[in-house]
Amino acid sequence: MFLTYDITREDTFLNVLEWLKEVKQHASSDIVIYLIGNRCDLEDDREVARERAVEFCEQYSIDKFFETSAKTGNNVEEVFSLAAKEMYV
Repeated sequence: MFLTYDITREDTFLNVLEWLKEVKQHASSDIVIYLIGNRCDLEDDREVARERAVEFCEQYSIDKFFETSAKTGNNVEEVFSLAAKEMYV
């Protein structure tokens, strides 16, 4: 499961907790959850610190964290490759 937020918009990060509650309520207990901060190409516009997202992952037992850019492709392939590998392990 990918939970994605926009690093340039605080409100999208705040919504992640609600999405996480929904996932935990309705999904299998062994689901693998990735938190993905998108738009890392816009570092100058950042509203959500990377450290804050890492702490969130630790607090809520989220399995993986990545920052990506759909615009540049940064880390996108890595996320999907890792997810595909984990599905078949």
